[in-house]
Amino acid sequence: MLNADAWNRLTDLFHRATELPESERDTFVQSHTGDDPELREELLALIAAATGATRRLSEPMRRAAEAVALAHEQDVAPGTRFGPWAVERLIGSGGMGRVYLAHRADGAYEREVALKRVRTPVIDERRHGRFEYESRLLAQMRHPAIAQIHDAGVDPAGHAWLVMEYVQGQPLSTWCDQAASSLRERVQLLAKVAEGVQHAHQKGVVHRDLKPANVLVGQVDGQPRPTIIDFGIAMAAEGTDDMAGRGTPGYMSPEQALADSAIDARSDVYSLGAMLYELACGTPPVDGTDVAPSACLQALPAAREKEIAALRGTSVRRLRRELRDGVDAIALKALQPERAARYDSVSALLDDLRRWLGHRPPRAAGPARLLAARTFVRRNRLAVAASVLVGAALVGGLAATAWSLREARQEATRARVTSEFLASVLDSVDPAISQDLDKTLMRRVLDDASTRAARELAGYPDILADVELIIAINQISLEDYDAAIAHLRSVRALAAAHPGRLVFQDLRAMQVLGDAYMSSDRLEEADKVLGEGVVQALQGKAAHRWLAWDMQSRRAWVLFMQGAAAQATALAREAFEALSAGMPGDDQQRLDAAKRYAAMLATSGAYAEAVVLLDEVVQRRTRRNGHDHPLTLAARRDRATVRLQMRDFAAAEPELRALVAAYRTLYGENSSYTANARGLLGSALREQGKVEEAGPHYRSAMESNAARYGAESFTAVISRHNHANWLLADGQAQASEQEQRALLEIAERTLGRDNHVTAEILRGLAEAELALGRLGSARAHAEAALQAMRAVYGEDNAAALRDVHATRARVEAALGAAPAA
Repeated sequence: MLNADAWNRLTDLFHRATELPESERDTFVQSHTGDDPELREELLALIAAATGATRRLSEPMRRAAEAVALAHEQDVAPGTRFGPWAVERLIGSGGMGRVYLAHRADGAYEREVALKRVRTPVIDERRHGRFEYESRLLAQMRHPAIAQIHDAGVDPAGHAWLVMEYVQGQPLSTWCDQAASSLRERVQLLAKVAEGVQHAHQKGVVHRDLKPANVLVGQVDGQPRPTIIDFGIAMAAEGTDDMAGRGTPGYMSPEQALADSAIDARSDVYSLGAMLYELACGTPPVDGTDVAPSACLQALPAAREKEIAALRGTSVRRLRRELRDGVDAIALKALQPERAARYDSVSALLDDLRRWLGHRPPRAAGPARLLAARTFVRRNRLAVAASVLVGAALVGGLAATAWSLREARQEATRARVTSEFLASVLDSVDPAISQDLDKTLMRRVLDDASTRAARELAGYPDILADVELIIAINQISLEDYDAAIAHLRSVRALAAAHPGRLVFQDLRAMQVLGDAYMSSDRLEEADKVLGEGVVQALQGKAAHRWLAWDMQSRRAWVLFMQGAAAQATALAREAFEALSAGMPGDDQQRLDAAKRYAAMLATSGAYAEAVVLLDEVVQRRTRRNGHDHPLTLAARRDRATVRLQMRDFAAAEPELRALVAAYRTLYGENSSYTANARGLLGSALREQGKVEEAGPHYRSAMESNAARYGAESFTAVISRHNHANWLLADGQAQASEQEQRALLEIAERTLGRDNHVTAEILRGLAEAELALGRLGSARAHAEAALQAMRAVYGEDNAAALRDVHATRARVEAALGAAPAA
């Protein structure tokens, strides 16, 4: 036991030791207590206790200090200038500073912004340079899910300030609860947030404080849009040695709580995992938890569990199943305490989120056969149970109509046989091989169904026709057009062999056959079969009249592609009005007809009417099918195309990026849907001056369409022409001119001179020749383009003739300046 002298010595050594850095304390203790082991042991114990207490108290002490500082900090008066920005009013405050609503005060333009006066120590010269560097880094981030940084600086008192996009919205979890968003809708929003974080990481910026309060959700065009704020936290943390700027407890990674710990992209992965956990089961994870969201949900009181499920628009049982079907695995993978055990990047996390949204097992779940089987069935159902309600999704313009065989008023035997046949087909699929084999497996199922149908259903021609239609519809969705056409011809042959018995099946076969021909660029055959179908449906039963108007709408689109714009628009309008009068507002045929009619209106310059129609289609399909259903995606794509035609390229770009991502998830990189969406994205980028970024998108669309449909197909010619326009924008005028000449020969031979595509190629050729200084030839081709456009749209359609007039004006200006030059 220490005597009085020893206690005095211990006290002195303790105070001296605690004033030293931690790395020097052990050496100090050993050198001053080497002659007294008991004193050394007491001193080390005392230092350890004091250090632990300090660490435990540091966080509440820091928060108390922040509260005191916040209480005494002076508000910035309205009208105070920060560079060209003037403060209007305080809109928020927190540990990192105060946020004010501000506006541009120098008259350069009108814009409301959020101005954040960062609560940091006064910035000295060394840290001023660091602040400017990070400000430039933040300003380089341009993504629809990130609040844009507009400006930054240091006020006269030496405090940093940031000017960023003013986002009107609610925190992510609050918005989801108030909207009663489903789990799928919540994960879709988080995936968009992750895309923004991934963009930031590509720019070298780690957020460090991702949490629901820093993701604000608002409505844009009727759809929720998440926006990440407070990317300035890294700058705010510069020069501090406490917890400020490191994150928010409950959402920050374990390494962020440690002093001098390196922070990297995996810290943001952890925070995204914590947000997913809360969105899934209504509560943030406990630090270091290994409890899955579904288990956390199940541990809650029954009333609270039911409330959480209701906020997600579902039952407790179904929510638990959805969580176990992949969300549990994703959240726990992202929340691993050890960084090396987490997803190694946001990109890997995002891939698993997309897999779950696409009804595929996430990679974090491992080789789970039961999960693979369940998710495969959701992706690839061909039939339902005893009611025999056969659903067929027609992608790329064909309505996915719920078609009930029982509603066709056939006998009970037909329903039973069809049900047993389709059920046996599904039962033949081994779920163990379903993972990652989506199209291959579906083709196997359809090929097997085709072979067995001809053999096992030969005695039931009406059932055989139904099954052949189902197979053909699904083959179109897989882009197996030749196989689909063969099945549809078989249906028509069956109808011809049984007069009066298969009238409805014959009409449906003509409808679907027209879509197969059109999708494979066989426009003349599509026009012929759809025209025949319209006449036959109008002459038949009144119950089949909707098919006549649907096929007329489809035929109008074929005529439009062939250059008969005026005739096509008139037929499309008549079909749309007839379907609107006789069908419900959400009817898929009516919505498809509205979409086609809107596209024709936009091409002729009637943008306002087209946008109204497409907005309605997008809203109705989103409500009925979901935000990323193929039918909704098609409507969103058409609306983005109209924005391109209106030259609103900045608005079209984020929508097209989202469409490309969605199509990749649904169909893969090599799908025609993905390629064509990339082609549209290329146009949005090129017209904004992002020429280099646009190039790969144009090339992808051009190569995909040429390989799929043939080099001289309508679709391939359009995508190749767009690529030729890109060559000109990229400074390759000679290559562009050669491409346009080659395309002109194909277009005049296959489409004729009086076609809007031929006219655009003539205009593109004139632009290339203008760039090369071949002014006489440029004038001739610009005049030819104008004459072709007038033949298609008439003399007085200013919007349709806008671009070709602009090209001709540029050529004439160059000719006028040539002698002076």
